[in-house]
Amino acid sequence: MKVAMIIGVMAAVIMFTGCNKTASSAGSATSPTAQADAILQPALTAWQQGDKATAVSSFLTADWSTRPSLVAGSTLSLSKDRFYAFSDADRRAKSIEMTAQLQALRNLSTAVEEAGRDAASKGDIAQARKYFTSLKRCGMALDSPDVMQIVQLTGKAIVKTADKEMAKIGQ
Repeated sequence: MKVAMIIGVMAAVIMFTGCNKTASSAGSATSPTAQADAILQPALTAWQQGDKATAVSSFLTADWSTRPSLVAGSTLSLSKDRFYAFSDADRRAKSIEMTAQLQALRNLSTAVEEAGRDAASKGDIAQARKYFTSLKRCGMALDSPDVMQIVQLTGKAIVKTADKEMAKIGQ
């Protein structure tokens, strides 16, 4: 709950801060986290469409070690410099979009965590380990200095949750 509050406060701060750069000065390089976002996209899309089982399954089977090209315009992959290069109005719109994406990601990661706990409660430690390992790898992919701090913090929170759950099953 504390992490969610911190992320919410940071989103608000990002939304209402600004500088005088224009969107045309934004860079076009993609970061490793931006590439991880492409890996995340099928799971996030399924989640946002209400297909929770497919979303969790897609999250679980994602190969977090691969780095495909990022679809241009992903808000989760924006660097601080790219974010602040947008006009005030565009930054507000990107903040709203990023907040929605992060909320969907948090909800999805909670569902993956719950699936892992469910597997552990049924004695399927190997399956539980798969869920928690997938969570950790996702979090590590998001915790990159190339993205906004709010995305990094979300990644760190996911890693912390995965580590806590792995400890519970003795891993």
